[in-house]
Amino acid sequence: MPHDPLKQTKHSHILLRLQLVAVLLFLFWLLAYGTIVYPKYFHFGFLGLCLAGVLFLLGPFVGFFLYFPTTFFLLGIPLPGLPFSLNQVMGVLFVLSWLNWFFRGRVQFPRGWLVFWMTVLFIYFIINALAAEDFKAGVNHLRYLAIYFFIALALASILQRKKNYHTIFVIIMLFTMASAFLGAFELTTGMDILTKSESKWMGRIRINGAAPNSIVYAYQLLFAFPFGYYLFCESKSFGGRFLALGCSIFLTIIALFTFNRQTILLVSLTYILAAVLFKNRYSKIFLFLVITLGLLLSPVIINQIWKRLQTIGSLERDRSLALRIDGIKVGQEIIKRHPLMGIGLGAYSKVWSKYIPMGKTRTIHYYKSEKRYPDMGYNQLLCEGGLIGFFLGVSFYFLLLFYLLRARKAALISGQRDVTNIFNALLMGHIIFLLSSAIQDTFLYVSTWIMFGIILSTLGMNFSGGEGKERDVSDGAVALPQGAS
Repeated sequence: MPHDPLKQTKHSHILLRLQLVAVLLFLFWLLAYGTIVYPKYFHFGFLGLCLAGVLFLLGPFVGFFLYFPTTFFLLGIPLPGLPFSLNQVMGVLFVLSWLNWFFRGRVQFPRGWLVFWMTVLFIYFIINALAAEDFKAGVNHLRYLAIYFFIALALASILQRKKNYHTIFVIIMLFTMASAFLGAFELTTGMDILTKSESKWMGRIRINGAAPNSIVYAYQLLFAFPFGYYLFCESKSFGGRFLALGCSIFLTIIALFTFNRQTILLVSLTYILAAVLFKNRYSKIFLFLVITLGLLLSPVIINQIWKRLQTIGSLERDRSLALRIDGIKVGQEIIKRHPLMGIGLGAYSKVWSKYIPMGKTRTIHYYKSEKRYPDMGYNQLLCEGGLIGFFLGVSFYFLLLFYLLRARKAALISGQRDVTNIFNALLMGHIIFLLSSAIQDTFLYVSTWIMFGIILSTLGMNFSGGEGKERDVSDGAVALPQGAS
């Protein structure tokens, strides 16, 4: 009788699912019994297993839908009596929901030098975190890094079709808009509901949503802009198209009301990138709307923005700039003492005061008793990762940039508009990330690793070609760069 490998594979998949169901039923019974006998110790596990089972059945996009809102709380959402946060729990549950597609054979893992480089970066920082000067802080940050790494791989493996990108982009826009409305509420009422921040500028509260400060909040809003602009260019309906545009512009307006100087410059750059990268008639409409809106709001906003930009001055007047320059000096001292591996992932906030160079700082030494962070992403890689971590991290960032530039050029030549626009959105987002890393410690922002995952997913994505057939963008029509695909 001839051997049928497809039939055998199907049977093995069915057997694996039956075994998995049996294990889950046993755990369900065990935890249910434990909850009745020892409710104090078992009820969280019982609820967690139930939720994990539901998400497993519903699949990764539902898992991501439930996980992404928690990413706005960078300081974590604590769970009473437990050593981990809701953010971490939902991140793990998203990966569990991804297992649905994994066991059904629906995932497609990306391959190539970019995936290899990200894996090397992850493995290095595992070693680095375990060898951190503050071991507890290193292990805590390692948990986040591990979750983010697997989230990136999970996203990269499920985004094979255009509708999947649309789904992820809509989820990101939906919850970012909710965050923006929270910022608008803070702006109009002067009430900071979640973080109770008292930071103000010119008598106005500096809105920050669920983020620890207004700079991070503005970055969270700008992170979603490229995806909203992509939806504006690619939505099929007129209403959906201009809803996406209106939401994108609204995000940037709320970001401007944080009154951060760097945000003002980043919003300006974002508008320019949108107009330059997306070369279509909708970009002209966008420019017209932005210019019109700017003229209408100029009596209110432009004057405030100009006043804020005028505060850039000498170190004597600019405390924020002085602290950042002092932070660089602390980083230089750290590298002098620990050149190769730095002080370890997450250790900076615990041990930074030990590395203040005597007589060389202007402001930071007054805050020795406080917990401080690197504030600048490249400085974070250098301080906590050493020269090795800095090289691995920065080279990976710019390999992604090189890949996106080459892939976008190839997609333009092929005439695949939808593919080109995905690369346009990712290129815009990555440029914003590279610039923001100069002023924010972005390495362990979950949005950073979500972006990595979406970029890596394009290494083997399939879209409809000119004949209406599914086609891999790395074929002859769209040649991806050597070493990246």
